[in-house]
Amino acid sequence: MRGRRYLRLLAMLTISLSILLGLSWLPFFSRAPEALAHAFVIGSDPVDGSTISTPPTVIRIFFNADISAASNARVYVFAPGGPPNGSEVDAGHSYIPANHARELDTPLLAASSLPQGSYEVKWSALALDDGYATNGLIGFNVGTSVTGLSGTPILGPSTSNYLPQLNLQGVLSVMWQWLTMLALLFWVGLVTMEGLLLLSARTNGDDTEGGVLAALRKQGRPLQWLCLSAILVGEIINVVLRGALLTQANTQSGIDLGTIHQVVFETSYGLFWLARIALICIALGFLWWTARQQTRRRAASPLSHTRASRLGQMRMQVMEERKKEEDAAQEETGDATEQPKLTPATIAALPTTPVVASPLPARVTRRVRAARWHTIAWLTLAALILLTLAFSSNTAQLAQAHYSAIILTWLQLLAQAAWLGGAAYLGFVLLPSLITLKPDHHGDFLLNLLRYYMPLALTSLAVALLGSLFLAETTISNAQQWLNDAYGRSLLVMLLLFALLLIFTLYSFFYVRPALRRQVILLPVVHADLPGRRARHSALEQTENGLKHAMHILAALGAGVLLCGTLMSFFAPPIVFPDVSYKLTVTNNPTPQQSVLTQQAGHLTVSLEMQPGRVGVANTMIITLKDRTTGQPVTNARISATTNMQIMDMGTVNKELAASGNNATYTATFQPGESFFMIGAWVISLTIQQPGKAAVQTQFVVTLTS
Repeated sequence: MRGRRYLRLLAMLTISLSILLGLSWLPFFSRAPEALAHAFVIGSDPVDGSTISTPPTVIRIFFNADISAASNARVYVFAPGGPPNGSEVDAGHSYIPANHARELDTPLLAASSLPQGSYEVKWSALALDDGYATNGLIGFNVGTSVTGLSGTPILGPSTSNYLPQLNLQGVLSVMWQWLTMLALLFWVGLVTMEGLLLLSARTNGDDTEGGVLAALRKQGRPLQWLCLSAILVGEIINVVLRGALLTQANTQSGIDLGTIHQVVFETSYGLFWLARIALICIALGFLWWTARQQTRRRAASPLSHTRASRLGQMRMQVMEERKKEEDAAQEETGDATEQPKLTPATIAALPTTPVVASPLPARVTRRVRAARWHTIAWLTLAALILLTLAFSSNTAQLAQAHYSAIILTWLQLLAQAAWLGGAAYLGFVLLPSLITLKPDHHGDFLLNLLRYYMPLALTSLAVALLGSLFLAETTISNAQQWLNDAYGRSLLVMLLLFALLLIFTLYSFFYVRPALRRQVILLPVVHADLPGRRARHSALEQTENGLKHAMHILAALGAGVLLCGTLMSFFAPPIVFPDVSYKLTVTNNPTPQQSVLTQQAGHLTVSLEMQPGRVGVANTMIITLKDRTTGQPVTNARISATTNMQIMDMGTVNKELAASGNNATYTATFQPGESFFMIGAWVISLTIQQPGKAAVQTQFVVTLTS
């Protein structure tokens, strides 16, 4: 009872935490974060598809996620009289500017040596968070197009990326990651179910040391070896395939050890991968140690095991002979007592036979206590391994400064392991092994186990559904993406599979389990009637087979859910490009006219002007304050400004504005690269504080041009 109470408390805490974390991200309570996964181009200078008058000194590419130093870009020019495959004109290796991990800059040769013509920028990027490689092409013209390479017909970054494709390497990457996740979640489900078996085992020798529990733990050991070995090999192959994707993004072929080194040691994904490999090795070492301890205990008392085995064989032989004699006597007498007719009220009034606890030997008690600590150690290792996956998952990247998404992803992985891995263990390992128990004990054993597994499975179902809804809310921005985008289609299929999983889970727990309980209650009623008892045994076996088939279906649907999740990780959420009219911002006018923006904020009239309002140069922010009622200038205020892009997080910059003399004008200068480094709409948040008055806050949206 104490174990069930602790399990209920854990279930309530998990559901409550998941709901709180989920609600904190729903758009009803706060603005949903933009989907960030892999590293895709969201802007460039020069703009993809544009025509400019003079060659730039640096090609600047902006991404939607932090990139690794392994990212690179090469610039080629196609000019009259030049080679047909273009001439490389970048002056050095690409680099990431300080304090801006989402920008890749590539220096060019001196402008005097760069001809007019068409330019191509072939880029490849390695995402810092998830370790995936992406690549693409940016085209622009200097003066006029010479060879017809006019970039793209639509200005902007929408055609700057080569989206992931399921080619040979893509299919291998998806399949290996899927198989690794299958092995990992099945292993976590295995150790979880062994913990529940130990928690629900009866306190007698048959159920702890000499019965089905010991047999299942013995059978689970080679499965653990198989799963952990498969996880280790799968993780190594996964990182090799990610290195191959980076090699392919660099327009090369084969497997390069240098690129694998970059994936492992130059990304945060690689650091968590190393931690995961270390934890898997620790798990393998711990499994070897526990197996060695078990072997030593067996070697220390071989006689007792031999006697126990012989006694068990003799007991089974005696039971079989007694059964044959009773069957023969029944056939001779021809008596066939009718089964008692039982009403639902009678069934409900029948008590289940209580399990009487018998004292265990000290040797058995020590082994049970050791098994409990081993289970705690296994569950701790499993939770840490899943935590390393949560830190480098796509969902974690949706929250750049919030760890609640990482915790929610971790809880979802734990839920999938306990729910789907536990169902696979029940269907493929435990239920087929029930033949080692006496027929009378089948139902008791299953009911005792399901009493603990049902709240855990239902809790896991709630957490997994909440995590899927979180993905849908934060990654799908319009209805067309459900069908037109590979990520959206995979997520849609996952939600449909979750609906089927819910149906079969409810069927298993609220139809099959009550039927199993009725069979267990009715079995002792026909103790003296052998034909009726055989009929009850047959009905009990049919109920167990129905539960086994339901677990098989749950495991198959769970494998489909994991495959959809792997495809979503490969394709990444749909890219959200800046909603910028590039045809208006790309101009050859070096001094575009800037308008003054004015807003009413509290008791103040606030005016803002940006000079010159272009990227790549120093920009001066000019704020003018006036009293809203009197129209008098306000000269004693302190103003703090915060800048960031409107549609995505490009880094927040805080700046204090200084008063220009004894007047109502306040200014601040942003150096190139400090802020306003990308074409598009930027949000400027102002906090104005006057002595003796409450702070006033307001926001402006300023569009910067090229």
